[in-house]
Amino acid sequence: MNWKYVMAAACVIGALLAGGCVKPSVHVMTVKMEKVPFAMETRVVPEALHIAPVIPSVSGSLISGLPEVGQTVEAGDVLFQIDSSQYESQASALQAQISASSSVVYGAAAPKDDNSIEASLLRQGIITRAEYDKIQGRKSVPQEVLNSSATPGLAEALASVERAIAACTVRAPISGTISQVYLGDTKIAAAGRPALLIRQNTPVIAEISLPSELDSVMEKMKEEKTLTVFFSSADKSWYGELKKQPNENGERYTSYKVQTDNPDGEIKIGEPYTVRLQSTEPVPYIVIPRSAIIGENTVAVIRDDFLVDLKTVNVAYVEDEKAFLLDGLQEGERVVTDPTDKLEMGMQVSTISVN
Repeated sequence: MNWKYVMAAACVIGALLAGGCVKPSVHVMTVKMEKVPFAMETRVVPEALHIAPVIPSVSGSLISGLPEVGQTVEAGDVLFQIDSSQYESQASALQAQISASSSVVYGAAAPKDDNSIEASLLRQGIITRAEYDKIQGRKSVPQEVLNSSATPGLAEALASVERAIAACTVRAPISGTISQVYLGDTKIAAAGRPALLIRQNTPVIAEISLPSELDSVMEKMKEEKTLTVFFSSADKSWYGELKKQPNENGERYTSYKVQTDNPDGEIKIGEPYTVRLQSTEPVPYIVIPRSAIIGENTVAVIRDDFLVDLKTVNVAYVEDEKAFLLDGLQEGERVVTDPTDKLEMGMQVSTISVN
């Protein structure tokens, strides 16, 4: 054996391998559509359906404590008190001005040609002009004759200040749980800015998306009552209902709200749960091996020029080592069934069919 030739061949092979001239082989399958009973699972973080911000209508320093996050309150409960002293001072000043500008008219002159008893009583100051006019059947006038230019404006200002005093006592708009406290250590409330957030722990909702092509199918399932919807944790499930959201712009995906009652507060808002939808109604899926999924929702596809492409897919659910896809692939595409970490987009490969 001529060892020189053997060593030369080895060097050539090594150079070819190092230079990437040898294409890696991957196993591929040609995907096709299958109709199977509808099912879908996705992870969600439930939110409260009813949330109410507490927004003061006046500004000022707090003269009371604040409720704590997690505290339960009832509608109408006092949440905190804003210092009303400045408004009370304004109210006292306005009341004094109104009193000073008011007068009661007694002993006003009656018409000279009126010789009636009531006219005599009016002249003597025994009855007021208002009482006289009432007896005469005329249009009555107020007993208090107020300064026509100043008093109406003062009365309006006083009413406004009294409303501000009432607003210094901030009450809960709804029953629920305090979920956020926005006031800082300075404890100063600002008119028009949220101070607290109250949420109700029932019902709870979560948002999911489905391809718009399924809109009519989902409607049919709901009408025929074949659709089951529920939240689930590791050891418990809660049945719910599905509510379609408007899709006015013809988007590829339609949003749905999944809603369920949570009277005992078992579903913890802000923690992850699984939402599952299922029906006996068959729908088309692309079915591929579970092993073909890279991460959570990526697959490697081999193009006609044998270059690797990576695609994002919508995995409806996984069962018996199969992944059922609602979107992301087309029938006839070739998917790598055993992708490795070395597989990269744009890499050229050779294929071994497993169909």
